[in-house]
Amino acid sequence: MISCLIPAYNEEERIKDVIYAVKNSNLVDEIIIISDGSTDQTSEIAKKCKVTKVIELKNNIGKGGAIIEGLKYAKGEIILLVDADLRGLNKENLEKLIKPVLEDKADMTIGCNIPFVKKEFSGLRCLKRFLLEPETNEEYEKLLKSRFNIENELNTKAEKKNLKVLYVKMRGVRNVHKIKKYGFKEGLKRTIEMYSQLAFYFIKNKIKLF
Repeated sequence: MISCLIPAYNEEERIKDVIYAVKNSNLVDEIIIISDGSTDQTSEIAKKCKVTKVIELKNNIGKGGAIIEGLKYAKGEIILLVDADLRGLNKENLEKLIKPVLEDKADMTIGCNIPFVKKEFSGLRCLKRFLLEPETNEEYEKLLKSRFNIENELNTKAEKKNLKVLYVKMRGVRNVHKIKKYGFKEGLKRTIEMYSQLAFYFIKNKIKLF
């Protein structure tokens, strides 16, 4: 069984297209939306799309925490992670991402879709469930508070366990820039927050950002 987790914060203008792109894939068995403290119509629109479940978090806890919360309700042993602001996502893209994990040719696939940014940062990925399941309370707290760094935490775990990771080109798939989504002031603030967290992670782990 394959479960798709879509964390979303104020994505009322984009969530519908992303949901239907995933629904068009015959490989996905359930879709779980985690509305991460949204103040717009994200949850209502997701419900109208008749997804498997919509989780409504009262406060914005960040991407990492939202995904871990969604995992509690997911039934699949394979997890598809999809950003709620993607453009150009389609059935073919998703199948390229899912099939290597489904056929046990990879433990995790990462969709390469962000221009000028290291491919390891991508939030579009498919992985075996155990990668998201914390083995200790410390790991659980770390994932819960990881926010934008959850992808890096997954990368680190896969590397430590010497797991097979495949990078898949996602032609035509793009994330909407935060400034376009939230306006200049809020968008710039969130962009700085995201890259600050990524930079801190790499400095902490003695890895160069570029």
